[in-house]
This record gives sequence, C-alpha cells and structure tokens, in this order.
Amino acid sequence: MNPKFNQYIISQNETIISAFRKINDCSDGQAYTLFVVDDDSRVIGSLTDGDVRRVLVTGASVNDNVTCAMRTDFHYISDINDYKQIKLLKSFNLKAVPLLSADRKILDIINLKDIRAILPVDAVIMAGGKGIRLKPYTDNVPKAMLDLNGKPIIAHNIDRLIQYGVRNFYASVNHLKDCIKEYLNNHYQHINIQYIEEDKPLGTIGSVKLAKGFIHDDILVMNADILTNINFDDFYCRYKETKNDMSVATFNVKIDVPYAVLNIYDDKINSFVEKPAYTYYSNAGIYLINKNCIDIIPNNEVFDATDFIDSMIKINKCIGHFPIMGYWLDVGTIQNYSKAKDDIKYVRF
Repeated sequence: MNPKFNQYIISQNETIISAFRKINDCSDGQAYTLFVVDDDSRVIGSLTDGDVRRVLVTGASVNDNVTCAMRTDFHYISDINDYKQIKLLKSFNLKAVPLLSADRKILDIINLKDIRAILPVDAVIMAGGKGIRLKPYTDNVPKAMLDLNGKPIIAHNIDRLIQYGVRNFYASVNHLKDCIKEYLNNHYQHINIQYIEEDKPLGTIGSVKLAKGFIHDDILVMNADILTNINFDDFYCRYKETKNDMSVATFNVKIDVPYAVLNIYDDKINSFVEKPAYTYYSNAGIYLINKNCIDIIPNNEVFDATDFIDSMIKINKCIGHFPIMGYWLDVGTIQNYSKAKDDIKYVRF
C-alpha cells in the first residue's frame, strides 16, 4: 500500500478503539472516513466515527474488530474520467472517496472537498502573444506573466483549472518564453505541463496543431491573458450533453442606441423602436474541442480561433456556445489590466 494513503486506511484486523483514535487524530474536527483493507490491501469497507458510535450504542465493545462497524456499501470511484459519477458524489457532500482498481486496491484518494470536479480534458494555455497593447509593461515581461494580486495571470487560470481536476497541461509559448517556462516549472511540479514552442507566431489557435500526446478526447483551449470565474464544470457538461464538436465560451455585449431606430420597407417607415438595447454574444477566448477536429488546423500557418470556427462551420461541424454568467475580462489592454488589479480583490474566484 502506498504510504501516502496510510492516514485513510485501517486493517481489517484492527480494533474499534484503534479506528476511533485514528479518526480522532486525523479529522481535525471534520467528518472523516477510514477505508478498511484486507490482508491483500483490497478495500472491503468504510468507517466513520458515526459508524463506530452506532455499533457501540447497540452493545459492541471498543475491543471488537472494525469489521463489525464498517459499511460494505461505501462510495468509491472506478473511473477517474467518469465526471458524472464524481459530480454525483460531490452532491452527497462526501469529503473523500477512493479511486479503486479492478481488484479494489486504492489507486488514489480523491479529496472532493478541495476540488470542484474532475474533468477529463487536456488544457492548452495560449501564452505566446507579445502583448503590444500592454506596452511598456510587456517590454521585458510576457503578458501572461503580468502580476495580479501576487501571482501571474497565467497562474490564476492554471490554478482554477486544477480546481476542476485538470492535470494535463500544454502551454503555447513564444515571446519571452523562458520567463514563462521557468515560473511554471518551479511552481507546478505536481501536474504535467508540456510546452508548445512556436518558431514563428501561429495565431490564436494555430500552435495547438503542434501539441503531441493528448490523453483525453476533448481539449480545452484558453487564452492566458483572461481573468474569469467561469464554471468549467457547467461548460464541459453542456458541451457533452449537446454532443457538439466544439463549444465556445461567450460573454454578453450590450449596445444601447440613444435614438429611435426606424424600420423601413420600400422607402416607408412602418414602425420604430425608441432607444433600443441590443445584446450580442461575443467570443470569450475559451473553447472545448473534440481532438479529432484539431486536424482542421493547417500545418505551420497563422491560424486564429475565428479561422478555426469558420472552417468548422464550412464542413458542417456542430458548434455550440456557453454564456459565462459570472466574471470575465480580457486583460489585454492597459485599461483592462488596471481594472483587473482592482477587480481581483473583490470578485470571488
């Protein structure tokens, strides 16, 4: 058994009092679960302090074996990519569940308290831009590394994706790339980050074609210079439920016309709307894409996300959109960077 799981497990040969002491030592005042293992390290049940109290009330002794108190109908995960199962388990307010192999041995302990979901996606963070609109801030610092409340913009996005269980990352880099690579290598050793290094700028999505070894069927592509509290779980679930080939995260742009707008037909006014307001959906720079569609991207050519969307439409691929209901800001201008530095103090991320 991996030593890192020791605090969560107890042998079937231990006593109830041993289990109670272990729960008390590790729980720190919170609900805590132990997983009972047999002599071959297979999980055969779960045990909480409530289970212990239940059997003691019915006459059991603290020196009885833990198997008399354990539950055999415990919750566990058999497939880390089953996001629906994990979403269901979180709804039960469980703190931790084991990820079990086919022979019921612990592969990992999933802390459901600290994560929002476990989404089966690879994430590509587009961080190669020069940040021309942010000069002079970006003369010596890539825009993805501009500081927001003590850490770079790119780190805010990676940290949020980690909260949703993403562990396989690609960072597309070009301008001042060594600065980005050094920071990520030093701060994210617990996840897998590979680098896509452009020989020349390939647009806002062109470099994705250079990535090798995607683990999952779906790819989340995101601009590094975005500050957002988008719910990635809802985004992914909508994408899968609608069975689209691609989904584009969007934000609302409202246009207020300060005059009456006339509806004209055959040179005659047949109606009008006084000071109308129009709402449009705009591209937020976050995409979910089936990896089979990546082949549409041409090799070694400048190719923007809008080019990709246009190409998908032309070959009748299904593209949906997901409106961001929370906060979103493109930190790509000096004005917006200043706003982001203020907003991050108050917006819940």
